[in-house]
Amino acid sequence: MQNYQLGIFNEEANIFNVTEYKVNENISSSRIKKALNNALHGKSEEIEVVVSFGKDILEVLAPQIQPKGFKNYVQLNGVNDFVMPSNQADLYFRVIGIDNSQVLDKTIQIQEALKDITTIVISENGFVYKDHRDLTGFVDGSANPKEEKKYLAAIVPEGEPAAGGSFVFHQKWVHDLVKFNELPVSIQEKVIGRTKPDSIELEGDAMPADSHVSRTDASHEGVAMKIWRRSFPFGSATEKGLFFIAYTCDPFRIDIQLERMLGNTKDGVYDQMMNYSKATTGAYSFAPSLEDLKTILAD
Repeated sequence: MQNYQLGIFNEEANIFNVTEYKVNENISSSRIKKALNNALHGKSEEIEVVVSFGKDILEVLAPQIQPKGFKNYVQLNGVNDFVMPSNQADLYFRVIGIDNSQVLDKTIQIQEALKDITTIVISENGFVYKDHRDLTGFVDGSANPKEEKKYLAAIVPEGEPAAGGSFVFHQKWVHDLVKFNELPVSIQEKVIGRTKPDSIELEGDAMPADSHVSRTDASHEGVAMKIWRRSFPFGSATEKGLFFIAYTCDPFRIDIQLERMLGNTKDGVYDQMMNYSKATTGAYSFAPSLEDLKTILAD
């Protein structure tokens, strides 16, 4: 039996909700655990829930579980007054399925179980748009590692603290689609770094150094900083964008990509996509292994 939370790698779901909660002051750990058990009660073949914990609350609930490099996310500032703000919370639930009603029912069940001990920081619904495209019209997640490589990218390996778990990064991006869609498709492709119809990565001189692909395709000391993306689009008449979700074996892999996007590197080059999309939230959490999750929930 695999030890990681299975929903991390679910690629069949097309309906999503992410809700982030801050635990109210002076709530005992036993009361938090009771609420969490109620929130996670009940299983369904059509619904999966990935639960993750902010650093501070994990230290309260299970101080013996200490993932290496775990930290709170703090606001990042870049060139041109670019900002990636923080809304660091405590409890994170990603509900995924193929039926709107079932995803909503589970989201409400979790909220009802937690309502007396928490405050909702953000709750966002999302969906698969067309053939897995972002609202910009480009395929999202093309660079995700395939087959066994996705587990290496996302899961803390055996022998390390909290093995079987995964670091999670949430970041809500609000698009200026009017501004982006004013660009000719040829320029849009240079902003992203891929062709729009078939998502083929640009090569050689055709690939700008400030494209989104160039800034996020990072390596460190010869190691590719691969992550497992599970982002989803959201949209209404008032707001449209992408809720970025990434699972990783090491939060440094996220850090280096964000700094490169912001232009906080020696070359000073920033991600052109930041001219057309604005980060409005940011948070780190940790999705423990199934075994460690049992320890956290035990009272």
